[in-house]
Amino acid sequence: MTKKKILIVTYYWPPSGGGGVQRWLKFVKYLPEFGWEPIVFTPENPEFDLKDDSLSKDVDPNLEVIRFPIWEPFSFYKRLFKKGERLKQGIVIEKSKMSLTDRLSVWVRANFFIPDPRRFWVAPSIDFLKDYIDEHKIDVLVTTGPPHSMHLIGRGLKRKCNIKWVADFRDPWSDWDILDKLNVSGLVRGIHQRMERSVLNEADLCITVSRRLAQALATKSENKNIPVITNGVDPDDFELDDQMQFEAKFRITHMGLLNEIRNPESLWEVLESLCAELPGFQEDLQIILAGMVSGSILDRLQESKELSQSLKHLDYISHHEVFGYYKNSSILLLLLNQTENAKWILPGKFFEYLMAGQQILTLGEPDSDIQDILLETESGEVFKFDDKVKIRQMIKSAYERFKAGESTQQQLKTKRYLRRNLTQELSIKLDQLLAD
Repeated sequence: MTKKKILIVTYYWPPSGGGGVQRWLKFVKYLPEFGWEPIVFTPENPEFDLKDDSLSKDVDPNLEVIRFPIWEPFSFYKRLFKKGERLKQGIVIEKSKMSLTDRLSVWVRANFFIPDPRRFWVAPSIDFLKDYIDEHKIDVLVTTGPPHSMHLIGRGLKRKCNIKWVADFRDPWSDWDILDKLNVSGLVRGIHQRMERSVLNEADLCITVSRRLAQALATKSENKNIPVITNGVDPDDFELDDQMQFEAKFRITHMGLLNEIRNPESLWEVLESLCAELPGFQEDLQIILAGMVSGSILDRLQESKELSQSLKHLDYISHHEVFGYYKNSSILLLLLNQTENAKWILPGKFFEYLMAGQQILTLGEPDSDIQDILLETESGEVFKFDDKVKIRQMIKSAYERFKAGESTQQQLKTKRYLRRNLTQELSIKLDQLLAD
């Protein structure tokens, strides 16, 4: 049977690393099982901070990947920043003593490159793809953001071609808390809102990753039905490298971006008090922070007499290696932004944490999608950032089990969040879209 063709427009694709690449990498992996032939359209020369060659194992060598040139304004930033430092989202915007150049660069990024610095890829991509879609008889077009300029490519193609278009929102757009940190003007915020509304209204189908985010998007859309297809976990990823060696430590591990709006100050204080009170705790403790970490947080920990020797900061761990760290941790740390829209967010790593089966210490808003899934899977609960009592109880209990040599691993309670099953959900939505 001839497979239906689906064209995915995504900024993030291997060898790009980080969370943004995972969702559609896995959808593309499993879509052929459900009657769909994926084709990927992605930049030829993107500017990204994280590279992870291990992700290429999930890319079928027969997959058609169209790599199209992109121009991005980061060379401009490199000239403005000392030593050519890149504008790293979530880190540079929170410098406690930003220079005039830093502030100017952030202001320009926020108020001139709308919706984001990848906007210059929109028009050339539309020009290229409008003919490709017709010539190759593409059935469905997908755009996934952020960066939300990908959706402007979808909007432009929808207006020019007879094509079904799916807009996938991995994060909020006009309600994204990063816009507040970037100090966007009221005028620019309005432009974001109008762009977002036009995408929501013109796409044939919008999907997103969490129930509360779907509800927020639906308030802005003429189409109130926005299906939720969460991120998930692929059991194939849990093939561990037996050569990885870990010493016996009470390991608390955080993966990914750790900036000031996720800084768990109460946790650091609890750990310091436990170092002082529990014999052997300080010697057993290891704090793994893997990924981009705010300089102020690193300074805070390195200046702590109790925690400085326990800290291990790793710039980046490949996706292949990360599962060894999950397995050999006593507690996996999940930190949500201390902002209103954090209740909408379901990070991709959360589902890997669930599959790993270790205890998860989640700090954020209890009224959230994270809390719903933790309770559904019997995997814990969300604590508020300042709830030192519950944080202390959990860590102390986990440490007692560590000292007793007791395993804390548990099995994932549902198969709902496996990548293959989520891709099947997606394929059903795509089939319905073609049938309408």
